Amino acid sequence: MKKYLVIGNPIKHSQSPLIHNYWMRKHKLTDNIYEKKKVEKKDLESIVNQIRNNELKGVNITVPFKKEIIPFLDRLDDIAQNTQSVNTLCKVKKEVWGYNTDATGFDDSLTWDNIDYSDKDIFILGAGGVTSSIIYNFIFNANKIYITNRTKEKAEKLKKLY
Repeated sequence: MKKYLVIGNPIKHSQSPLIHNYWMRKHKLTDNIYEKKKVEKKDLESIVNQIRNNELKGVNITVPFKKEIIPFLDRLDDIAQNTQSVNTLCKVKKEVWGYNTDATGFDDSLTWDNIDYSDKDIFILGAGGVTSSIIYNFIFNANKIYITNRTKEKAEKLKKLY
């Protein structure tokens, strides 16, 4: 059985297992299961090692661990490296790689709705876990990006990232 997880804390609200298991059944991937698991920061290295040891096939990461998982990984894709945010883990040969699919997914949603943000001013409300991924899309084409957040420090950290 190939096992996949979404991890986070909290995680009870996640609909990922419902969605992914539906598609696995629909495409007759009957030897696959997708579950959710509440973890603590101290569990992250163990999760990565479970992928390394082939106990888990892949893992999705949600709040608050998208940045905290990075020190345990062997390699990051370019977007994860630039955003310092990882939401997907898998094994490539003998290494555990971290990917960021949030940025591409967000950009695709704008493209599908024919939203052109080239040379536009962008205002982002909040500096939460996915914000660095959203900003990543805008830095190449937007005119100016404004970020506001409840705490100024988090907004300033994002500013320094880019």
